[in-house]
Amino acid sequence: MSIPPQPRRLAIAAALSLLAALTVLLVAALVDSNFAVAGDGHYLYATARSLAYDGDLDLTNQYRVLGDRWGLGRDPAADGWRLPPRELGPALLMVPGLWVHHGLGLAPAWAPAAAAIPVALCLGPCWLACARVIDAVSDAPSPHPRSADALALVAVLAFVVPFYAVGRSAYAHAADALACAWLLVALVEGRRPTVLGLLLAAAVLVRLQNVLWLPWLLLASDPGRGASERARAAATILGLGSLGLAPALFLGLAHPGSERGPIRWDLSFFDLDAFGLDLLRVLGGVHGLLTWTPVAALALLGLLVAASSNAATPERRRLALGALAMLAAWTLLFACVRDVDGGAAFGARRFAGATGLLALGLGLGWAKLERSPSVAWARPLAALVLAGLTLANLAWTQRALVGALPLERHPDTNAP
Repeated sequence: MSIPPQPRRLAIAAALSLLAALTVLLVAALVDSNFAVAGDGHYLYATARSLAYDGDLDLTNQYRVLGDRWGLGRDPAADGWRLPPRELGPALLMVPGLWVHHGLGLAPAWAPAAAAIPVALCLGPCWLACARVIDAVSDAPSPHPRSADALALVAVLAFVVPFYAVGRSAYAHAADALACAWLLVALVEGRRPTVLGLLLAAAVLVRLQNVLWLPWLLLASDPGRGASERARAAATILGLGSLGLAPALFLGLAHPGSERGPIRWDLSFFDLDAFGLDLLRVLGGVHGLLTWTPVAALALLGLLVAASSNAATPERRRLALGALAMLAAWTLLFACVRDVDGGAAFGARRFAGATGLLALGLGLGWAKLERSPSVAWARPLAALVLAGLTLANLAWTQRALVGALPLERHPDTNAP
């Protein structure tokens, strides 16, 4: 007996999350117990420990225990506080895992894996959100077509999300993919401004770069509304969305001597030299969006076709244009930073929040194929290509997890 669509999806999402959590434990047991908190994850992990164990955001105690890996724990205010140098959202996600670890009295070596498990659990809900996005642009008679399930799997598993869900879990990118995917669901399904504002706040709390969603959310207001109603909707989205900035603003005001603020985004973070070349590196460099994860190129093609096709509905055209504008904005931003290649990264990790946009592009592209009987032969070929890209990315992920795939930049690329 077949499972009804929604329970089937919930079962798939639960299975993905469970598999991801088990993978985190396997990596901790067989590869390195600290694998999840390597690199920049060290600071998010320190923040999570400070919240879970000390009940504050002064990382002095945690630096004493864990060390200050990149020397970011400076005290420029000279007030004894060492503020979190990264956004708080991903650290908040790790706190329940640390509480469970402490409550069960497990060995300290398992603390990083315990913190990583709530992050790994993001994989299933992220897939569920991508499936909902594809439903919104599907031509299938069923409200939950199986093709949407498969395309959502491709969007998630053929991209950078699996590595940052089960590998470098202490990084922000799995949480970023989850928050932005559900924000996109609310946008394509026309949810109330309150919902959009709260989801925007969650996305900004995870990554400050997600303030770039704001123009799209404001412009996507129903044109049938009156001017006063649109103004109230915009004020609601803006007001609630700004809550995502509140913790960073509060910490900066509470410790004004910390001139750069807790996140340390200032002009020294950016570098406009060789900007044109850096744009190419963001998309086609050693960790480029299109070169490392070619499925992004197919999704981009689907967005471009939908945006330029006269046969596409106005709503689909608006969604495609909005998605292209978001990708363009992120590309411009990432080309401005000093470390264009993202350091020792698994692909274009800063684009993790675009996972839902990739699902949208794949869904629009597949809908175009389904509406064109003359190219029916292309559907099985496209399915084969997508399956191959997904399997290849999972193989790369496995190699990266065991250390067989180097993640550093090539020696001939420019250092930050």
